[in-house]
Amino acid sequence: MKKTVLIFTLLFFGIYYSQTLPKFENDTLTTSTGFKVYEGLNLKIGTGSMNDGDFKFIRTNASSMFNYYSTTGYQGLVNQANSFRRSNSGLTFKVKKIMTRGNKRNGFVYYVKIGSGLINYEMDVENAIKYREIIVPDEFLPKEKSQIQNSETKYDKLKKIKELKDSGVLSDEEFQKEKDKIMNE
Repeated sequence: MKKTVLIFTLLFFGIYYSQTLPKFENDTLTTSTGFKVYEGLNLKIGTGSMNDGDFKFIRTNASSMFNYYSTTGYQGLVNQANSFRRSNSGLTFKVKKIMTRGNKRNGFVYYVKIGSGLINYEMDVENAIKYREIIVPDEFLPKEKSQIQNSETKYDKLKKIKELKDSGVLSDEEFQKEKDKIMNE
């Protein structure tokens, strides 16, 4: 039983940690999908992901004098009051600044400041890419979980269980059962 739990734990962490975390180095933000964002980059706006077509992950900058603060007004929906309007779909905005929030212990979230004129907007880049609120080349779109899991071939799985058998984690009988499962997938 312990060996089976160990196998599933190793497989889970192998899949989980194979995904890259976003990095901000030398004034360039490299997203988890490999897309590079830097000041001066023109970003094309996609479509909003909220029910009304407005943008959930692009909103009025928190430090902007145009940011709406009331939780009782606007029907208690501050997020909608500060959201980037659907009329901006298809437009291009220049990256003004890359902002980091969070800490090493709890993790970081990266925001990009875009805008025109007095009103600035902040964009949660990872989620804007994931929900296609900004348009990036297909190669930088996040892979679906099924794509990540299916990218491991039978031979990769067989190699892993063989290594577990060789290291003594799996008995001959357990190895054979796992091998049969993989071959019957």
